[in-house]
Amino acid sequence: MTMTAKRIVSSGITKRLFALSFPLLLLAGMQAQESAFSAQSSINWKTEELKSTIVLDTVKGGIVMPTGRNTALQMLEMETPALLKDAYFSVLVDSTTRVGDSIERNEITLSDLNRILDAGKTIPPAFAQDMKSISISHTVSLSRLGSLYIRHRAAHEGRRPLESVPTREYTGILVDARGSLAAHGEYSTARLEPCLFPKLWSAEMDLLYEKNIVTPSIALERGIVTYSSSTDEAEYRSLIGNEPLRVIAREVFGKNRTDPVIPVKEYLKIMSLEANRKLLTEGRVVILCDEDMLANRNQGPIRDADYYFVRGEISAKLAKKPVRDVELTDSWEGLKITLYDIRFEADTARVLAEERGRLDSIAEALKAAGPKARFVIAGHTASVGKPGGELELSIARARVITSELASRGIPADHMVFSGYGGTRPVAQNDSNEGRARNRRVEITITSANDMLR
Repeated sequence: MTMTAKRIVSSGITKRLFALSFPLLLLAGMQAQESAFSAQSSINWKTEELKSTIVLDTVKGGIVMPTGRNTALQMLEMETPALLKDAYFSVLVDSTTRVGDSIERNEITLSDLNRILDAGKTIPPAFAQDMKSISISHTVSLSRLGSLYIRHRAAHEGRRPLESVPTREYTGILVDARGSLAAHGEYSTARLEPCLFPKLWSAEMDLLYEKNIVTPSIALERGIVTYSSSTDEAEYRSLIGNEPLRVIAREVFGKNRTDPVIPVKEYLKIMSLEANRKLLTEGRVVILCDEDMLANRNQGPIRDADYYFVRGEISAKLAKKPVRDVELTDSWEGLKITLYDIRFEADTARVLAEERGRLDSIAEALKAAGPKARFVIAGHTASVGKPGGELELSIARARVITSELASRGIPADHMVFSGYGGTRPVAQNDSNEGRARNRRVEITITSANDMLR
């Protein structure tokens, strides 16, 4: 999915969730004209701002201009609160969680988000010169959004290591996490994703830093880290001082790739001296990331109320009749179902009979995505040193899975397939277990407008 996406409402879920009070006549008109609205959002981790722009296409909305000015303004005013909330859902909180996950788990409420919205800065509605559209923009501080998650009343002291090393006092901590880093515990690489509350780990996975270590008043005021892409330390001198500990991150960790992993030696330099541990409680931490990961970066697919409703429905269906080696995850492209160790006749694209029950369950789960959903079927093989053959085989197997799903009621014109051979491993190929993980099919659910081609 792209960040500029038409809002798709399934069965009025969003309106029920947000409990918006529309006049009945206007509501009826808006439900018929939902496609006239679009939302775009970007996040700037340097300036710590989330900016959202809501646009109403007056032509698609059937509004005759200029006499329909007031109608357009009313429609935009009434639809904007829900669309703005949608933008928040995709914001990364930490290595496992987005704001939408927090709402789904009742960790924060929509009333909490309303307070953040009210504290933001709004640019009043403005018509385009040709009157074919009207837009409104809203900007919110990320630290203010992060304040919803600060619940501790005092800084927690991290666990002290048994070992200590000679060290000296530093004035701050600068972690360089630029470039492609090894993903800890996985057979892959990734670039660091900024989030509200990253953690710092040692190479032995001792936790060095997380939000509860920071003094609450400091965490509330400016968050727990400052992100930058610049090596010019003058930009953040006030935070880390003249003699910071400069650390090169060796790995990245977490489902969302948000946490730098640093060498054990550097971890011990911090933990071996009280003055250096105090730097953590004061939040004197700067993390360097690649420029394109920080500045005005689109957040990825908007995970709105409908997204979480669909995910919940699919998750429930998969749980009702457990399926072997199936994983449901959020991905950049959309909601992804991965079938590991999908079994075919050796070196062919013929599915073994024992897989039919698993495919039955997957097809039923996919139907919960609704009639507007589209599906991208990607085949992957283990790598055994035959890249050309592996690629052809993965494509053929993805084609067969697509046909199998079509025979179970998934519209064939709602699916596309592709294959990657063994070029995208998720595990080592030197064991049966690793090859089984790599021998998989990924089904990504996207909207009708964002179907990958």
